[in-house]
Amino acid sequence: MSKTKSAFTIYEASVILPNMGEDEKSVDIRANVLEIDFFENIHKPYVDARIAILDDFGFKNTLSIQGTERIRLTIKDGTDDEGAAIIKYFFISKVNQTKRVNERSEVVSFDLVEDHVYVNAVKQISRSYSENIENIITDICTNDLKKKVVRNFFNTTAQGVRKVIVPYLSPLEAVQWLKTRATTRTGSPIFLHGDLYSNNLYLSDLDTLLGQQDVINKKLPMRYVTSASSTPAEEESLRPYYEIISYREVDAEDTLGLYENGAIGSGYANLDAGTGVSIDAHISVRDIIDEFYTNGLISVQSAQTIYDPSLVIDGKLSDEYNSLNIFQVTSSKTYNQFMSIHDEAIVLDQNNDIAESKLKVKNKIIRHILKRNTIEIGMNGAFFLEGRVPVGTKLRILFLNPDVNKNKKEIKDQIDKRKSGDYLLLATNHKMTQERHTVVLRLTKLGELPSDFAL
Repeated sequence: MSKTKSAFTIYEASVILPNMGEDEKSVDIRANVLEIDFFENIHKPYVDARIAILDDFGFKNTLSIQGTERIRLTIKDGTDDEGAAIIKYFFISKVNQTKRVNERSEVVSFDLVEDHVYVNAVKQISRSYSENIENIITDICTNDLKKKVVRNFFNTTAQGVRKVIVPYLSPLEAVQWLKTRATTRTGSPIFLHGDLYSNNLYLSDLDTLLGQQDVINKKLPMRYVTSASSTPAEEESLRPYYEIISYREVDAEDTLGLYENGAIGSGYANLDAGTGVSIDAHISVRDIIDEFYTNGLISVQSAQTIYDPSLVIDGKLSDEYNSLNIFQVTSSKTYNQFMSIHDEAIVLDQNNDIAESKLKVKNKIIRHILKRNTIEIGMNGAFFLEGRVPVGTKLRILFLNPDVNKNKKEIKDQIDKRKSGDYLLLATNHKMTQERHTVVLRLTKLGELPSDFAL
């Protein structure tokens, strides 16, 4: 029998009231919950949420809500009493809106944030570090936010040991500042994100996510299915795990924007005020993509769709132009034996040139690339909660070729190989009510479907 909805449901929604002495007092408002949205994003070191409730019991007045209350949300498989539950604690951050239903009741919507975001709001740090950037980030999260940092898909940053002075920033501001400076050897960014399924923070880098992580749904790619008759009987029971309900492209094919932002070709100049040495370089997306192929970050069976490598403008390849010029002044030897956060590290490429001097620009280009070919799809939430699928996961998605004249007897000819492919999950929005659970995914891809893919 086909599953029509996710078995996971809201098991508990308890408001924990402060200042009640030693005994914690909580009020379960689960029966009044209309909808809960959870938001995960690979760029955000926390999970936030939004909850809408029907207030017919004097929620704000009777419970004396001040906006500093905690809420415990428990999500559980309603068909499995022994199954593990997902438990998350949030603070109420603000009231979004209140809408009257009748003279005695109203719908109230609240924004929720994880507790360490509240801790972050009241703290500022001014501290000196002499460590790798990833270790500094871990230290701030552990000591100032009391959050464990897990490095499942992380290798190392290219910058090495740095002398860093955090100048009166909140912990999360400091982490964000450090992240923008940290890169891998290819210039790829690092990420620190929260997780719906635990209370940990996860540190990862793009190279490891792409190169050392396999697609988790190769045997059952996500796809549109227009009717039950087009689905094999043995797959019909798995329909909630692969069926795409909605689809839209987000800023797709914005090639002009890539050129304007220097993401195809850029000029980069750095003057070291400490030594007087100036380095000038041209950065092309062609070299970055080639490096991705060389390092196995993009499959050699997959064609890139980021830019047109054959486009010629006024007799010159388009990526050979400096559509954006970046000039920077740094000062080495500021801290004697330690390099500062802005110094260029001694990292040599295959030609014995300093590769790190280009990493700042490469990082900007790669971040722009991640915004290209971005899509949003809606699905049943069963696959994601049962599998506890986090952001940063690689997923395979198939789309049918819009050419109706294609040979329908050949299944592979029906696939739109340009739009189909292996995508990186950037953000997730779980939408839950008492009866239904759906998920909206934001994903990006760097290449077409590999030529050796299996159906």
